[in-house]
Amino acid sequence: MKPNPKISAAVAAILSASATAVVWAAAETTPATGAGNELQEVIVTAERRAESVQDVPITIQALTSETLAQLNVKTFDDFVKYLPNVTAGGYGPGQSNVFIRGLATSIGGTQGVGATGSFPNVATYLDDQSGQVPGRNLDIYAADLERIEILEGPQGTLFGAGAQAGVIRYITNKPKLDRVEANVSASYATTAHGDPSTSIEGVLNVPVIPDKFGVRVVAYNDSRGGYINNIPGTFTRAATDQVVVNYFGGVVPPNSGPINNNFQIGRATNSLTYKGVRGELLYQFSDDWNFLVSQSYQNLDAEGVFWQEAYDGVHNVLPELSVQLYSPSYNKDKFTDTAWTLNGK
Repeated sequence: MKPNPKISAAVAAILSASATAVVWAAAETTPATGAGNELQEVIVTAERRAESVQDVPITIQALTSETLAQLNVKTFDDFVKYLPNVTAGGYGPGQSNVFIRGLATSIGGTQGVGATGSFPNVATYLDDQSGQVPGRNLDIYAADLERIEILEGPQGTLFGAGAQAGVIRYITNKPKLDRVEANVSASYATTAHGDPSTSIEGVLNVPVIPDKFGVRVVAYNDSRGGYINNIPGTFTRAATDQVVVNYFGGVVPPNSGPINNNFQIGRATNSLTYKGVRGELLYQFSDDWNFLVSQSYQNLDAEGVFWQEAYDGVHNVLPELSVQLYSPSYNKDKFTDTAWTLNGK
């Protein structure tokens, strides 16, 4: 009998998968022989109390400060690619629809949606402060964070009506009352086919009254070079244009001459800047009670657009990483957050 190659391939694939699973399981059960192989316990506050991530009875992912540093991620668009249960689609930084379990923050996508869009299904929290914004995501810069928690929904019991699909929590590093800490980091990077990028971040922690009162401040400035070119373009209104049909009855106005984008053209037009500062004051009343005051400010300035166009208005092929825009496009997003938190048990 002539062998069926498809069945043979399927059997080989099954045997290969089984062998891989056995090797993986054996690796998991092998005891660690040195401190370098030991897994560190990750403490989360998904249920409003500190506990090991392995003891939380919900689906949760946590990106620790060490993981964020190793991956070199600072923004939502940077770290979302490492979250298998989270996807996003949108129009650029701070303008994404976030999906967890197939549910999104909104179905809108225009700049006006921030005021008129539906209430989100994915909640964003900075520590214990809600930051839901209709039609877009609050893109908090990951500076001096202890971790980022991603909780699959529904989470309405602990995080309110906007958390049906899940929650993204940014947990900041709190003031340390037993030591002085200070560090500054800076970077320079080049962008393929675009402008260079620079960043600087500084953190200062001071125990004003040791073991009693401390202050922690972080400031950052991250400027990312653009890579989308707005190239010259010209077009003339036709009777079939939707604008002409809707507003002029299909008749081109007599004074409608050629239109160009001479005032909008440029190279690497989609520059992006994150600037911000956060200060926290912690007062320790006793071993069980403390009072935390936090003040955050961030300014996100995104110029241009973060996509490319394949064709112009008359279906001529455009170069890669190019668009033809005839009006300004930008996203300027500022937020200020003040939180007073009393913790105790």
